[in-house]
Amino acid sequence: MEWKRSFGLLTSILSFFASLALIFLNFIGPLLFSLQFYELIIKVAVFPGLMYISIFAILIIWFERKFLARVHLRIGPLHVGPMMGILQPIADFLKLMGKEIIVPDKAHKIVYNLAPIAVVAVSCSSIAFMPFGWVAPGKNWVIYETPYNLLIILILFTLHPLIIIAAGWGSNNKYSFIGAMRAAFQLLAYEVPMVFCIAGVAMMAGSLDLVRIVESQSKIWFGVVEPLGLIVFFISMMAELIRRPFDIPVAEQEIVFGYPTEYSGVQFMCFMMAEYVNLCVASLLLAGLFLGGWLGPAFLPPIIWFIIKSLIVCLFVIMGRATWPRLRMDQLLRVGWSLLIPLAILQIVIVLLLLLIFPTFPMWLGFRG
Repeated sequence: MEWKRSFGLLTSILSFFASLALIFLNFIGPLLFSLQFYELIIKVAVFPGLMYISIFAILIIWFERKFLARVHLRIGPLHVGPMMGILQPIADFLKLMGKEIIVPDKAHKIVYNLAPIAVVAVSCSSIAFMPFGWVAPGKNWVIYETPYNLLIILILFTLHPLIIIAAGWGSNNKYSFIGAMRAAFQLLAYEVPMVFCIAGVAMMAGSLDLVRIVESQSKIWFGVVEPLGLIVFFISMMAELIRRPFDIPVAEQEIVFGYPTEYSGVQFMCFMMAEYVNLCVASLLLAGLFLGGWLGPAFLPPIIWFIIKSLIVCLFVIMGRATWPRLRMDQLLRVGWSLLIPLAILQIVIVLLLLLIFPTFPMWLGFRG
């Protein structure tokens, strides 16, 4: 019975994406038998689509467990799989698929059941607008190409607090609602400095297109030109991802597990999947904005450079869970409003002064959009 309910929810998620695909196919009917259509299928199904984010989530969960175990002098996953427990995340996936989905009697059923679907849909949609570098002159490997991809990714990120609040409120549980409100306060405080840092990069590149932003770093990375913006963006990104030391919304010792407390089985798996998909998108975004994106020596393809840089960012994010204690709520808000926002504004002022005093400064970097 529980397998049927789990597969029922997965069917709903797949039906949602299938409906979007059918609507999209109406616009690309003439391309149905063209090379562009099959290339699109590869992008959506393989890379950077469903297969890539699934493999990323499996490997990064396994690596995080092994890394934290080594830092804490523990063993970590060991017995599941031929290589140091590599199949443990897949075993956990199968276990969650078979677990019972329990809906609280007093929960707001529609909101409660829609929140896991929405969080996965929004997280996976972000990857569709992320360019992964050029594969031919003037052609980038991206599912949906638009000059406003950076703006769209930010909009999708801002939807996460609304979904988290809906999940906490729909559960009708005090611990879930407290966790949702904590997340709302936290994400509101840290979205502001993150947007300010992105604004500084956009002004330097003269564009909201990630492709042109990466091309602007052909001679020097923006992380070198704007080190303050890089630091503030990284800290804000960790808070947006609710990673230690900013994991107050899911503090086990205080509020059980926060907004996902009442979720079980495949619904809980949806929230965990969305967390690691967001980590994938955020690390790619930081690498593209400040670390030169897919630019690198010619002995590796540009896409490989982009993935390597994003994985290095993921490593630093994971290190936070191993080394830093959790902040209190007042400390978290004080850091966001009293420290990071002034530093982000200072970074924008520095960029403006550079552009006013040296109008040709972006050209020194290699490109001006």
